[in-house]
Amino acid sequence: MHREEPAKKRGSPRRGERRGPGPLGPARPPSDRPAQVATEIRRALQTELSRGLNDPRVQGLVSVTEVELSPDLSNARVRVSVMPEDRSALTLSGLRAGAGFLRRRVMDETRLSRVPRLEFELDDRIKRQAALDAVIRTPESADPRAAGGASAPPATPDPRRDGGAGGQHPENPNDEA
Repeated sequence: MHREEPAKKRGSPRRGERRGPGPLGPARPPSDRPAQVATEIRRALQTELSRGLNDPRVQGLVSVTEVELSPDLSNARVRVSVMPEDRSALTLSGLRAGAGFLRRRVMDETRLSRVPRLEFELDDRIKRQAALDAVIRTPESADPRAAGGASAPPATPDPRRDGGAGGQHPENPNDEA
């Protein structure tokens, strides 16, 4: 005959498992820590970039638009906007070269003991939004027919609507009413 084995009791849940209701309470909700760290990094980087870097490649107005952290807080993707736009590629290469220096400055500016590795990328959302705003504000320039009719084809009468010449229907041109 087959006997059922008693269920084994375990102490604490294994890594990745959630705790059920019990003496230690329900599982905790997700932490706000990544958002707080991202805000601190963004603020410190913007402060440092406004002071200016000693790199001739980093020129123009550089704005930190977003900092996105990995779940383990080891990597930070920093999105930057650069004005004027023609300097963006050169400025991005300067920021990538100075990532270690900027990481150290973030560590000095904040109370973070471990600052994530910084990865810079260009954010073109502002450029796309400005282009969309321009199209919305001037709909005449987007539609060639609304620009005075110069490029629109001339209107031709539709013989099916007005009955054609002499009131005849186009299906039966020889039909006399």
